[in-house]
Amino acid sequence: MSNKDEALDELKSILYEDENNVLDTLEDKIKVLDFKLNNKDEILSKIEPLFDEIILKKLQEKDSRSIEIYASHLAKIINKSAKQDLTELSQSLQKVVSPAIAKEIDENKDKMIDALYPIMGGMISKYVTQAIKEMMETINKKIEQGLSFDHVKRKAKSKLTGVSETELLLDDSIDARILSLFVIKKESSLLISEAHLDNEEIGDAHMVASMASAIKDFINDWIENSDAVNEVQLLSYGNATLYIESAGSVFIIAFLDAEPDHEQRIKINTFFASIVKKYATFFQAFDGDDSASEVLTLSMEMEDYIYASQPTAKDKKKNPAKYIVIFLAVLLLGYGLYLFDGWYTQYTLEKTVLSQTTETIEISKQDGHLILEGQVASTDVIYEIEKIMKRHSKESIVNYLTVPTTYLDARFKNVTNLGKDSLGSLQKRLASLEQNFEQTLSSLQKKIVRLEGQLEGSKAYVDKVLKNTTNEITELKEEKLVLKKVLEVKNEIFSKLDKTFASEEYYNKDNHSLDFRTLTLFATGDTVYKSKAIVKLTTVFEKYLAILVEYKEYVNSIIIEGHSDSSGTEEENIVLSEKRAIGVKDYVEKLKVVKDYHMQTYIKAVGYGSSKDVVINGIEDKEASRRIEITFSLENEKILNKLGEIIND
Repeated sequence: MSNKDEALDELKSILYEDENNVLDTLEDKIKVLDFKLNNKDEILSKIEPLFDEIILKKLQEKDSRSIEIYASHLAKIINKSAKQDLTELSQSLQKVVSPAIAKEIDENKDKMIDALYPIMGGMISKYVTQAIKEMMETINKKIEQGLSFDHVKRKAKSKLTGVSETELLLDDSIDARILSLFVIKKESSLLISEAHLDNEEIGDAHMVASMASAIKDFINDWIENSDAVNEVQLLSYGNATLYIESAGSVFIIAFLDAEPDHEQRIKINTFFASIVKKYATFFQAFDGDDSASEVLTLSMEMEDYIYASQPTAKDKKKNPAKYIVIFLAVLLLGYGLYLFDGWYTQYTLEKTVLSQTTETIEISKQDGHLILEGQVASTDVIYEIEKIMKRHSKESIVNYLTVPTTYLDARFKNVTNLGKDSLGSLQKRLASLEQNFEQTLSSLQKKIVRLEGQLEGSKAYVDKVLKNTTNEITELKEEKLVLKKVLEVKNEIFSKLDKTFASEEYYNKDNHSLDFRTLTLFATGDTVYKSKAIVKLTTVFEKYLAILVEYKEYVNSIIIEGHSDSSGTEEENIVLSEKRAIGVKDYVEKLKVVKDYHMQTYIKAVGYGSSKDVVINGIEDKEASRRIEITFSLENEKILNKLGEIIND
């Protein structure tokens, strides 16, 4: 029987394997649910969020029934929870009450102010009164500090300016230092430039700028600008203050160690206005590129302003008594140094004299002079002392030094004996000097006569050179006038040619010549001109010649230039071009106008071969190269002679 049961169980397990697995899974889930339903912590973790949400929603909807229910039980619940776990109660209430208060304030600002003002107003008034009381006590203690140097300075300043000591101390106590300055673009909150006091640098300036900008925008959005509330300018926390001023596309943030007074705000605003005016275009176009030169320049200006605006500089400007005390101290110090310098100089000179002469003297100073007093061994010592004084001092000397009378008697006797012995020697020396003088005088007179002769010759030479120089200057002036006239004549001829041939195809204005490169005169390798072409050349040449005939006396020659293309050898081309030029020359010499003005001798023919061929874009224009050019040259000598005649007339 047991074997059958086992076989039956095995068969069931095979047939119901999936169902058994599902049942096992359900059994596990039931155990978990049973644990959660019987576990208080698990139930609370699920219900508390729903409970908080329901309470918050009901309070915000202001349902009268909900408020009545909550009011009847809330005090008991809070009291009991406070005894059991005050920390947990505070956290729970914060989650519910804080959002509700925030929403209430946002929707009913005026009502909240009316409700809180009686309490907060009294608290603020009490706090301000206490702060002022403490500040006045500090000021009174400073006033009662006795005869300290600061106390004396403050009293002097009070007397000079008419401001009470208390007000002066109050001014001292509210001075604020600017620690850093930021200029930030409004739209993007990008940091444009920064400046700091030494040791006051901010680690990540860009992050601070972004945070400050965000705080400013958040507060301004919160207070929702109205007629009664202006944009926020001061943000204070502890001992730090941010003063914000905006204009145009940027705003400036000043980091201070205290709140700035009205005067400091005006100064910051004035500085801000100056940089906005100066960098307005740069600010508007700024895209975050802090490598621009304007960023460095602005940073330096801001740093200069920070250091210039420090309270120490402010105090110096507003403290005339301090300057008076310093001035008097400098005067006293200078006078003391002057007295010491005089004494030290006299002492040093006395020691120098003693060490170099072994004589003890007294040196004093009176009316800018050094007075020497005392007795020395001899007059030689006196001279030595005077030399020492001149070497070591630039001041004038009054010498009252004396020598013993015994030294003077002995010196006088020695001088008398020496005089007697030397008198004869001196007389001989004098006679010798007189003889030398006569000889020297005679030699000098001869030299004077010789120099006078040389001087006359030099004078004549100088006069001659001067005359020649004057003549050369005159000739140069005349030559200058001649050359000026030559230029005028040339310009006159060129002007007439340019005007006459302004629209002429065959006129080259660059060198004032006739260029027949577009007129086919000769076939390739031929020296005989074409009849129709030579007639056209003759017509233009006659007009050209008519102008040159007016200046016949200045014309040296009329040149007919023959040119060929580069075909063949250059020797052949030179012969060919010369024959072409001669052929044209022979033709034009037979013209009536040439004969009438006897211009045959002026016409010359020259062959240049292919040396001046016509090349366009690197390719020779052979037809243009086979051409005739006609130009002229002026006879400079004839022009100069003619102008010389005009000048002489």
